Amino acid sequence: MKSLLIYILIPIMLLQCNMTLVICTSFYYNQNFIEKYLCVQRSMQHNTCHGQCYLMKKLKNQQEKEQQNFKINLQESIAVNPTQILFHANSLSDVIEITYSIYTSNLNPREFIYSLDRPPLFV
Repeated sequence: MKSLLIYILIPIMLLQCNMTLVICTSFYYNQNFIEKYLCVQRSMQHNTCHGQCYLMKKLKNQQEKEQQNFKINLQESIAVNPTQILFHANSLSDVIEITYSIYTSNLNPREFIYSLDRPPLFV
């Protein structure tokens, strides 16, 4: 049952991701029909469009649908506020704090430059 579901859902997802490719392929496959019957400029005598206006209209509609889906997905992801997800761990209060002098300084090089870069002593 799971494998059947996978074989159905994967092609649907791939088709949805590559919808622009599907639209362009179907346009070039049916370009003669689109040029004669569906083109916006088909009534013009010297039509140089050859159905490109129809293709651009379809691609624009597809792009608007994708943007609408993206906005919906973004709103769904923002709906979960990370500050509302709280957890309490009693073991965190038992942590022993160790301070290291180099890391707790003000990052002023004058404080530790003499301890790090001393010239060697010759006896």
